[in-house]
Amino acid sequence: MSDNLDPIGDPLRNFYAFYGAPGERPSSDDNVSQLVGNALGSQHDLVLLERALKDDCSRKDFLTCRTIVEELANRLTDDEFLREISGVPSTSNAEFERLLNGVLWFSLAASLDKRVGGMPKLPPEFEALNLHFSLKVRMAVVGSLVRRLYVALVYMREGTLNNLIMRGAKAHKPCCAQVQKLLNSDYVRRLRNALSHGCFSTSIAGLTLHDDHGVLVGTPRFLNGLCTWLNLIQLQALAASSPRETVM
Repeated sequence: MSDNLDPIGDPLRNFYAFYGAPGERPSSDDNVSQLVGNALGSQHDLVLLERALKDDCSRKDFLTCRTIVEELANRLTDDEFLREISGVPSTSNAEFERLLNGVLWFSLAASLDKRVGGMPKLPPEFEALNLHFSLKVRMAVVGSLVRRLYVALVYMREGTLNNLIMRGAKAHKPCCAQVQKLLNSDYVRRLRNALSHGCFSTSIAGLTLHDDHGVLVGTPRFLNGLCTWLNLIQLQALAASSPRETVM
């Protein structure tokens, strides 16, 4: 398919080929330009995607983060992290409550991105908006991601969870050290800083981050996968905590 036939879809497919999760990029049979139409900001988004693809620093940060996530995935699903964190000194009631808050708020944020038959189900308040359907879907999907990432990377970054992971890493527990490596990676750090300072926006490809190092664009499926592992880390830390008394 030539650029003249699909001027939006072709660069988007090139972008997803590098930054996207498996199966995330649009099919070559789909004319994305027709589906998107004259959606707000689509041409500006293409400039951002081109900048992100040419940004060597961002490419390196992304690849490093993806490698850590892939290495960590088996350890988390095998409950290695849960076993390690269970051996760390137990938390206080206040620390347990902070962990519980993070897990519940993360769950609430995830509920904003509802799917029916694999397709996003827009919130009722979105239906009356006089915006292109693709833009409304983008706002719902990325909005849920922003909230989940903020809870996981900003709210949960300092305090209880971080202390548990640091104690485990200092005790030479390998999975705790790998989790710490993920949370301290440049990609996650840049993501966390952009969320903290509001230096981000939505784009046709997902979440666009702006910082002194350039432009970093996270695709919905990759960020959703990152959220899944971050949530599993939180859930296992919560399960390993044993407060003396919990007030609900």
